Amino acid sequence: MKEGKEMRKGFSLIELMFVVAIIVILAAVIIPNFTGITDRSKTARVSEDFSNFATALELYRADWGKFPVASATAVKVNDENGVFFKELTGQGTTNATTNRTITGFQGGIQYVKPATLKNLVSPYDPNDTYYYLSDSAGHAWILFVKDSNGNYVYRTDSTSSLQNNGENEPGFTTQ
Repeated sequence: MKEGKEMRKGFSLIELMFVVAIIVILAAVIIPNFTGITDRSKTARVSEDFSNFATALELYRADWGKFPVASATAVKVNDENGVFFKELTGQGTTNATTNRTITGFQGGIQYVKPATLKNLVSPYDPNDTYYYLSDSAGHAWILFVKDSNGNYVYRTDSTSSLQNNGENEPGFTTQ
């Protein structure tokens, strides 16, 4: 140690400001990327859920000749009294144990487990769920959910990917 100079302990103010500036720059780069990742993961979950429902609905149509009919208003898929829940869990009026499928099998078929539907919530809002709507003849369906930006994301029987309908709730047009 040189004489006349004291041993320095700790960091200078300039060094500390430099470290803080680096941390702020890294946070500014990382945080926006992280929020984008969470939005993409929510969208991926919706896409997977809708794909699973599409498969169940196609199996239902193969057995009964039409999709479950919920044409007046959209129904929550986890509503135990709704047509979507009842028909796909084997408790409906069409899919009842007293009825036979178009191929002759007894009704009451579970296309989706009741517990799966009961616990289903929207990844965008845990207080909401997915919605199902069909045309009056059961020839077409729409599944939709409101995303975190207030836009409706949906899938239909004629599309295999998610669509965005802006702030307008999806529905069928009457001609």
